[in-house]
Amino acid sequence: MPLLESLVKEKAFENAVAYRVDFDTDKKFLSEHRVRWQSTLIVFKGEKEVGRSAADLDKNAIRKLFSRGL
Repeated sequence: MPLLESLVKEKAFENAVAYRVDFDTDKKFLSEHRVRWQSTLIVFKGEKEVGRSAADLDKNAIRKLFSRGL
């Protein structure tokens, strides 16, 4: 998704790690993290989930969500 790809390239997130999970094949991860919708973003700080969003296309809202993981 171009929106997410542009955000993770921002200087503020240069030390962050982003993973893309395949909704059709990574069922174990989806189940363990209670992901019900394909367009779900989950932000972790270490091993702790610090934020979640589903179907959000607002770049500033997603940037704010990502910032929780820093």
